[in-house]
Amino acid sequence: MSLPKINYKATLLLFILALINIGFFLKPSVTESANLTQVKDTLQTSRLSFAGRVKSPTAAGSSHVWLYTTGTDEFYSISTVNLHAGDSVTIGSGTYTIVDIIDDDEFTVTPVLAAGDADDTDPIYYKSKAQHVITFNTASAIANGYFTVLIPANTTTSTSNNGSPDDSGFDFNDTDYPTDPDITVTANNVTGYTFVTGVATPSSEASCNSLYSTGSYHCFEVHYSGSGAVGTGITITIGSTGGTTTPILPSPNSSHNVGTADSYTFQLRHYDGSNNLIDQTNGKIALIEAVRVTATVDPTITFTIAGVTADTGTYCGVTRTAASVDSTAYSVPFGSLSLNTFADAVQNLTVSTNANYGYVVTAAEDDELGKDGATTPFIADTTCNSGPCTISAEQEWTTATNNGFGYSLQNVDAASISFEYNTGAGTFKARPFANLADTETPQTLFSSSAVADSQNAYVCYRLSVGATQAAGDYENVIIYRATASF
Repeated sequence: MSLPKINYKATLLLFILALINIGFFLKPSVTESANLTQVKDTLQTSRLSFAGRVKSPTAAGSSHVWLYTTGTDEFYSISTVNLHAGDSVTIGSGTYTIVDIIDDDEFTVTPVLAAGDADDTDPIYYKSKAQHVITFNTASAIANGYFTVLIPANTTTSTSNNGSPDDSGFDFNDTDYPTDPDITVTANNVTGYTFVTGVATPSSEASCNSLYSTGSYHCFEVHYSGSGAVGTGITITIGSTGGTTTPILPSPNSSHNVGTADSYTFQLRHYDGSNNLIDQTNGKIALIEAVRVTATVDPTITFTIAGVTADTGTYCGVTRTAASVDSTAYSVPFGSLSLNTFADAVQNLTVSTNANYGYVVTAAEDDELGKDGATTPFIADTTCNSGPCTISAEQEWTTATNNGFGYSLQNVDAASISFEYNTGAGTFKARPFANLADTETPQTLFSSSAVADSQNAYVCYRLSVGATQAAGDYENVIIYRATASF
């Protein structure tokens, strides 16, 4: 009896179909994702970390530190631009406080350098730690799912969680993970979403790597119970404001230019309870030196600060002369002051963004102008003429014997500005900067509720001191933040 003929082509086709079906059940399908809306990551600070190197003739027992002005792998901080009196820095293996910035490649510290911390090429780190506040609106109603935030990590996995700044991503900053997890992740409960405590996982862990196919990211995941909803506002917070449970911001990369932000892409993903990706959106984080300026920026937003140098233009009603103060993108050097006489300087702030909901630029000072960067003695913030003017209410300031430090604004083409030098009847209306040391809230300078193309305004600084002001060098830091809403 002859055997039946086998149809090999049909059998092969059935075998392939069986494999496809098996693969479907082994690995859940990825649903075509939609865009979560109004996604932004507002950082507590967007000041770049610092990663430089000790240079000879720096010596143990001295307070004087020289800095290499040429970069090498991982160490691209090549000037003192991003350092400030009062900063806590790591040199070698010791912790020091910066006393004074001498010039572009020299600064002093306290205490004096210990043995082993002054060797040629020893690392110098300033660790900038910023809490992340991610806000967005949901796009799909998914019951009992979870959200994952992916924040860029160093491309060299072995150094992405060593507690030191990285030049290509955020350092996880939890060196005893997973024995004692430190990084915190929380989310707000809203209708349809009851969250449990989140989980933070460094890029070196397989459980984090499985969430993406390319790139290097740290993973921050929050699960919820509830029905979910469309268009619900969610807030996810990563880290603490004190920095102890917070990733470290990157240091400059090899192509960094002073005064121009380094940009990083983060991802926000929404999964269902079966680990299917439902929605996702990419956003941008941009970081810049605290060269008297920091900025938090979102996708396709640019924020620049330009100095005003030798010209005879008129800004905020004050005409510049050859003796006027010249500013740079990162400093306002008033120099030696004449008593009871105004010193004026100007910077130009410019913002561009394609954000549908526009942008806002805010400003604050770290503290009043302190002698040698300390808290006392200090040059007080202005109270204007008869005032007092406040951080939210301007007053006329034309009497130089009313000493202090403050600012005014001149709009060029910003959609909205908080006030101007000639608001109402006056020739120089002014306000003091919000003081972070006194827990004052940064104040809005100018803004837009729609897309913006190179909108800008001038910030006009004014300073006056009296005969009783103690002699010495005074400084503070003005922190600008530009945030876009998508």
